[in-house]
Amino acid sequence: MVRNPVIERYLKVGRQNPESKSWKQIKKDLKPLVGLINRSGGEYSFQLRENYFNIYYQGNSLAKVTPNKNGTYSAEIHEKFLQPDEPDRILKKLEQYGKRNERKSSDYLCFRIESGELYHFFQNNHLEVLTSNIRARGYGEEITFEQVLITDNPPSRKFIIIDRQVADHKDKAQMDLLALSRDSENKPFHFLIIEVKLGRNPELHGEVGGQLNRYVRHVREYIKEYVTCYKENYRQKKELGLFDPFSPDLPAEIEIDESENSVEGLIVVGGYSQLGKQALENFRQKIKQEKWDIKVQQMRREIRLDNRSDCQEP
Repeated sequence: MVRNPVIERYLKVGRQNPESKSWKQIKKDLKPLVGLINRSGGEYSFQLRENYFNIYYQGNSLAKVTPNKNGTYSAEIHEKFLQPDEPDRILKKLEQYGKRNERKSSDYLCFRIESGELYHFFQNNHLEVLTSNIRARGYGEEITFEQVLITDNPPSRKFIIIDRQVADHKDKAQMDLLALSRDSENKPFHFLIIEVKLGRNPELHGEVGGQLNRYVRHVREYIKEYVTCYKENYRQKKELGLFDPFSPDLPAEIEIDESENSVEGLIVVGGYSQLGKQALENFRQKIKQEKWDIKVQQMRREIRLDNRSDCQEP
């Protein structure tokens, strides 16, 4: 009996036959949306999932979109972001381009969108209303900090944050960020699992260290399947144009180290520096005591004292 893969974070039609009409049509349909995301300055992001994709806004999932076999798309949006009783009537605007289906759950509304209407459905005016509703909800600081890290570390030839909120069929616990990293452009990439915490988070007393160490061991155990998954995840994102504004010279395909000891873990601590510093002093001792194979970095926002403006000529 053939076992299902542990992790598949890509669109299957693109993997099964990259030259198929279906994959080419998906790339054509997504091109305007990808352009909008790339021009957003990091406010929006696009992540491939198991045969669907998420559109994120400031770290919050704005929509889940599934390509259907008949060429249409199904988009699921949380009812809180639609606010059907509010005067902006965003729900009415979306229904012009997508037929609303029966609810799949009590919290989401689902729309069926024709191939040529996908860009109209997710046009900038509609996204502005949806994102305004998301901001009004005031979601957590760590989610925002996570998005800042993605935005401030765009894809390059040595470092790519390839995925966020990563879970698989063997472990439903979610890794905050999964990156591909390498010291030299001549070497394969390796996996770097990143957990994001604010300095005052009580998990810094030790819980997050044990959690991250478990993630590292888990990916090492299923390293070959993770490599297969993220080589395809990368290839599809490259074909869709998601890396182009940041590093257009990235290759069409990449190599990822399959050795177990290549997987690394990193905790990035942000927020108020003094609180983070105090927590880290104790946490470093905990790492030594437990012999966790992980690293920690503290993000600091220091003001430069050279009095030089970023707007000055070099």
